[in-house]
Amino acid sequence: MSESKGSFFRQSAWMVMATVAGGAAMMFVHNLVSKRAGDAAYAEFKTLLSAFYVIAAVGGGFWTLFAQQTAAAVTEQDRRRVAAAARRLGLAILVIWIGIAGILALAQSSLAAHWKLSNPASLWATWLVGLFTLWVSVLRGLVQGRQDFLALGWIAILDGFGRFAAVFVILSFFAGRAAGAMTGAAVGCAGAILVGLWSTRDTLALEPVPVPWRSWLGGFVPLALNAAALQLFQQYDNIFWQGLVPKEAAPEWNLGGRYSPAATIGFGITQFTVPLALVMLPRIARSVATGERSDSLRLTVIATAIMGGVASLACTLFPKLPLQVMFFNKPSNWAASPLVPWFAWGMTVFTLANVYLNDLFARRRFAVVPGIIALAAAYVGTLHWLRPRLLAMPPDEAYRTGVMTLGMFNIALLALAATFSRRKA
Repeated sequence: MSESKGSFFRQSAWMVMATVAGGAAMMFVHNLVSKRAGDAAYAEFKTLLSAFYVIAAVGGGFWTLFAQQTAAAVTEQDRRRVAAAARRLGLAILVIWIGIAGILALAQSSLAAHWKLSNPASLWATWLVGLFTLWVSVLRGLVQGRQDFLALGWIAILDGFGRFAAVFVILSFFAGRAAGAMTGAAVGCAGAILVGLWSTRDTLALEPVPVPWRSWLGGFVPLALNAAALQLFQQYDNIFWQGLVPKEAAPEWNLGGRYSPAATIGFGITQFTVPLALVMLPRIARSVATGERSDSLRLTVIATAIMGGVASLACTLFPKLPLQVMFFNKPSNWAASPLVPWFAWGMTVFTLANVYLNDLFARRRFAVVPGIIALAAAYVGTLHWLRPRLLAMPPDEAYRTGVMTLGMFNIALLALAATFSRRKA
């Protein structure tokens, strides 16, 4: 095995372990909320997280852009431009987010009513998580682009365990519900920011130089739009179901016990396999900048397919097992087991599509983005077109139909991404 392949697999193994550790801690947050706050509060928590992921999807654009730009910065002048952009963007995020707070103040009553939130304060906790996530996304991009995977892994670990510890304290000693859980998530994210600042202190301290903002925006806009569209594939279903089910029928549908736990397992599959793409992107970006050859894409596709396939096969053979592990102290959530295989395979396909997209973006090839946006819009439109049919179905059949719809669109996403990746620039 060549040194390049050896370092790829060593770095990938560390990132998988770190991401799984941090992700496991975050996923056990779901156990805490479900057990200590109840199914209704857990459904609220999942809806707020979904809303947060969609609204703050711009952070994914920041992360990928700074990872690509940092990896491609082969001169001192390039590195200074990256540092200047990071500092100025951090300030701009704060200013914009203050403006969003004004909008939220006007809309909080209608949002709380539509999502059936017991406490509007949870919206403000979500706002804070969004602000911190945008900041940490910039820092993660800097760390990833430097190929400092040791620090990137520790950010993931401390972010996850910080959230778990904060949520545990708030729910255990302050009787918090969904609002308390989101506040705990903000505390954990603050810890990740501190680690990211320490890891990039030498980069951020570089003397600033003028930044070619037009070129940066030319990369950021398609990356942000792509991130928002991908978050719709991952998160929109919880928002959809929370708004669809009438309040009087909520106990029968039991979104927090019969659907959300399986969706969490699907999200966990992505966290198990996505670290490989994190290692791949800066390697390809650096190879493009230096003119060197890289076989990172082939290695990543093979490894992701094997890991995701094994995990999904296990979920198919033993669908109740991951729920028993995660929600070991709440057997009522095991009722979501029929949906687990559908989510597992669907999100494995989604992660494979993400590998090809990372290859394209590392090369600053953005022509695929309009197609991704069209697919995401079609997915959302299809769910809303199915609304009357879903409400007429028994809950389990309706949920299964929704997950199957997501799976079909994920397959279309993979086909689109692979086709563009195989084309020559």
